[in-house]
Amino acid sequence: MEQRARSVPYKHAFVIAVLSTLIFYLSVIAFITSVLAFSTVATEFKRGAAYTLATLLPLCALFWVIAYFKRRKATCPLCKCTPFLDNLAHKHQKAFRIRPLNYGTTAVINVLFTQRWRCMYCGTPFDILKSKRGQEYSAYKEDEKK
Repeated sequence: MEQRARSVPYKHAFVIAVLSTLIFYLSVIAFITSVLAFSTVATEFKRGAAYTLATLLPLCALFWVIAYFKRRKATCPLCKCTPFLDNLAHKHQKAFRIRPLNYGTTAVINVLFTQRWRCMYCGTPFDILKSKRGQEYSAYKEDEKK
């Protein structure tokens, strides 16, 4: 039986962690694109492409550091581990990942596309869009019907 997703009481840390990681991924894509442009551009344009590479490399490093600390700050509401950062701790049997990626990156991608993730340590599913008040209200209404 599938477990219902829980709400996240403090969404701000998770949203900031996912957005900062998205900015880091986009900067890596821009860096790879500029490397390809540098290798294929004509000789007279190599200087501009080199300046672009020299600018994007420290920006990628800066965005990686920011994303790392923001993902580290976003902790699971239940087990207090970091679901967006993968470490060597034992993973829950319900944890999943997209194969070339690790569990933390898979969780970030899940939040980007579905606003849900499953903690890789406790196995609990969470939904960013689910409000805590709505969950309590529906439980109250079910008790009233009985």
